[in-house]
Amino acid sequence: MLAFGAACAFADGVPAERSFTLPDTQVVDLPKASNGIDYQLYVHVPPACKSVAKKCPVVYMLDAEYSFPLAATIVTHLSDRQRIPPLISVAIGYPDKSHYHLDRTRDYTPFFFAEGGYGAEMQKVSGGGPAFLKVIEDEVIPYVEKHYPASAEHRTLVGHSYGGLFATYAWIDAPSSFENFLIVSPSLWYANRKPLQAVAEACRESAFAEERKLFLAVGSFEEQPENNRRMVSDLRAMNDELMRCGKRKVASRIEVFEDETHASIFPTALSTGLRAFYQ
Repeated sequence: MLAFGAACAFADGVPAERSFTLPDTQVVDLPKASNGIDYQLYVHVPPACKSVAKKCPVVYMLDAEYSFPLAATIVTHLSDRQRIPPLISVAIGYPDKSHYHLDRTRDYTPFFFAEGGYGAEMQKVSGGGPAFLKVIEDEVIPYVEKHYPASAEHRTLVGHSYGGLFATYAWIDAPSSFENFLIVSPSLWYANRKPLQAVAEACRESAFAEERKLFLAVGSFEEQPENNRRMVSDLRAMNDELMRCGKRKVASRIEVFEDETHASIFPTALSTGLRAFYQ
């Protein structure tokens, strides 16, 4: 179980510290992956998934340290109220928390680009996205489906910011691996907006017959042309490409959430997107 320390001030010598634990959770250290990186899985398996013969859909997420506590509680809240079915939540993180920017730049970017992101020094490791996607397909998913009551047919990939960029390329390069893609505030500005070109090329040239659902979300305050971050306009342009996608069968929906920023958008997008997929 995941425990969160909470310190509370009490008078008269009453014990002041107690831990809050997320029920039905665990952290798994995986063997060193094929790309040479150490990963952890944060896993939440609700009781309903343990007590039925039918396997549960799985929500795979990046940025485990912030996405997992939110997802575990949001999924539980919605499932307990019959808004979505019971879901297993799996978030991919790192044992060493001190290289946040480096890990994200390496694993979530689809190709090398010398500028942008967290700066030129971090961009030196960019472009590891394809290797990370292979780790997810060949190592993470098989582990989850071997050790938990996880469905092999119903998988959702969730990514935010650089993670949204990664999820976009996962739809381009590995559409068979996930049924749904919840793409939140993706960094489509990366490499002079080359990701938008890649989406258009996939729709023109890369056939895939099975329908895939894409839920696109962004906050209204994320349109910042002065910082070269036209994230609302870029996501609308991506949705336009998906709506006329010729070679692929796509069910796409976009939501621009009012008064949300890049930092605040994720919980709202996760709740709305999961309900869009599963209600």
